[in-house]
Amino acid sequence: MRLIPVTLLALTIALAGCASHDDQQAQQAEAAAAKAQQAAEHAEQSAAQAQIAADKATEAANRATKAVQEATAEINRVADHIDQMQRDYDARHGRRLSHVTKAAKKAAADRAAVASGSPGAAASSASAAAPSPSTKAK
Repeated sequence: MRLIPVTLLALTIALAGCASHDDQQAQQAEAAAAKAQQAAEHAEQSAAQAQIAADKATEAANRATKAVQEATAEINRVADHIDQMQRDYDARHGRRLSHVTKAAKKAAADRAAVASGSPGAAASSASAAAPSPSTKAK
């Protein structure tokens, strides 16, 4: 019967070894959980800082957009004022028609004269259409 106490002693030692191994694994798991918790807290802090930075960037972009809109409105106001000043100047100095408009009216009058059969108008139109001696090919 001496074998039974030795077997019991061996079994007790083996169980104690398993318990200490389980304790070690539990401690390792707790340490890993604590590290994961710290990492999660750090990630949360980083996310909060990133959100603050994004909010500040959005505010800056909104201010820039508003500044561009105000500058555009001012540029348009000044351009309209300059256009009005030019129209006023032209009206005061008898420059109501541009040279392009005058040329177009003259061409229309010449075509009307040619269509009506006026010989003087036809001659002036023909001379205007004929190349000058200085532009003839040599």
